[in-house]
Amino acid sequence: MENLSSRPGDFRCSVGRASCRKFRRPFSMVSACMHSFAPIVLLATVLFLCDRVAAQDAATSESLATLKAGSAQDIASAISSLPDDTLNQPEIARQLTLLLNDDRAVVEHLMGRETVRERAWFKLLDLPSTAAVSILKEVSELETDRARARAFQAISRIGKPNLRAYEMTLPFCSDDDVYLRSRAISALNAVADDSDESVFQFGKLLLDSDPMVKWTVLDALDKRSKRIRPVIPEVIALLDDDSDVYIAISNHFTLPEKLRARAARLLARIGPDASDAMPKLKSLTGPDYNKNVRIWSATAICNIAESPPPQALDLLGQLLLDDRDREFVQNDAPEAIAQLGPSASGLLDSLERAKKHASAQIRWGLVDAFFAIDPDSAVSRCLPLMEDEDELVVEVVIDALSSRSISEPRVIAAYTRALRNHDGLFDQPASSAVDALANLGSDATAAVPALQLLAQDPSISDTLKDEVSAALESIR
Repeated sequence: MENLSSRPGDFRCSVGRASCRKFRRPFSMVSACMHSFAPIVLLATVLFLCDRVAAQDAATSESLATLKAGSAQDIASAISSLPDDTLNQPEIARQLTLLLNDDRAVVEHLMGRETVRERAWFKLLDLPSTAAVSILKEVSELETDRARARAFQAISRIGKPNLRAYEMTLPFCSDDDVYLRSRAISALNAVADDSDESVFQFGKLLLDSDPMVKWTVLDALDKRSKRIRPVIPEVIALLDDDSDVYIAISNHFTLPEKLRARAARLLARIGPDASDAMPKLKSLTGPDYNKNVRIWSATAICNIAESPPPQALDLLGQLLLDDRDREFVQNDAPEAIAQLGPSASGLLDSLERAKKHASAQIRWGLVDAFFAIDPDSAVSRCLPLMEDEDELVVEVVIDALSSRSISEPRVIAAYTRALRNHDGLFDQPASSAVDALANLGSDATAAVPALQLLAQDPSISDTLKDEVSAALESIR
């Protein structure tokens, strides 16, 4: 028979088959080796993971032992030095919660005293959101309403929607202690979802008799403002409530806020669906009412109407410039105008005049308003405020420009000038300018000489010197 493989046309096939035979053996050997080593690799991986888990368990056990016994100073030191990889352990969260009972002093000085309780509370803020359930499991073991309120404060800061945490928090929202139930509602705001059931529950809580509790519920509804149509009548009813509420974190925390102003502010967020509130809102813009009541009522009218009524806009411009020669005037006009966005373009001239307002709080509020109303001209309008005498105003401008990654030469030049001013609190505003330049990376090359000069200044702090070094590395 003729040998087909000797045919010229079959030479490639012959070579191909030979090649396959030649290389099949090494490939099969590699495959066999891989299969033989697979159990070993798997075993090594399992052992490695077990070692990691064992090490983590050991670290957790050691940390727990220190947190449960010892002097106040030892426990406080253990809290501060907890390894990051133990913070997701339920036992750590539960023990930190129990330490909210410990009022022993850690440090005493002229300004007061720091306790184990306070050190533990601040560490709770470093825990992941999943720790909320672990914290709640120990709330019943806390000895005072104030300690329980602190636990709920922590949850309000770290919590995320979680059905189990929601169910565990809800009973405390009707507690006899006003402060405790207010903090519990704040925590409920963090762990509740945006479902109709949650909105309905917050609507029921809005019927509470205490103004501070109602304010906290309004905060929760504000977070869900697009879904709260069923409870709008209850919000409108609060426009008749002239109660005062003291808010610790506020534009003017030394003065009481008006509950009806908070309600008007929420109605401004709701917009046209709150049209039934218009008659009452119009009456609240009168001169006999609190300034912030008038500001938020006018803002709500502008957002509810098809287009902002000129009278309401004029009132906002007037209240913005009221008492412009008084240094400590505080009101929400800049924030309210910012909420109106482009529809408040007619107030740009008033905002420009407000740059000369004696109150720094008014001046730094202008920055967000300029960007909200007209982003195209905002940089030009805000840059003059980089020369403001108040470091907080300059910080706000830098923050606004940096958060938008604006790298125009005029902005970098403004940051460079700000490097000369580092005698404010925490090296401000130079510290903010250094951070802003670092965030721009290579786009901020023009600022390198000024940063190098600042680094050689013997009067700057070690912290600022480190920040400058990091910025130069980022830019280069």
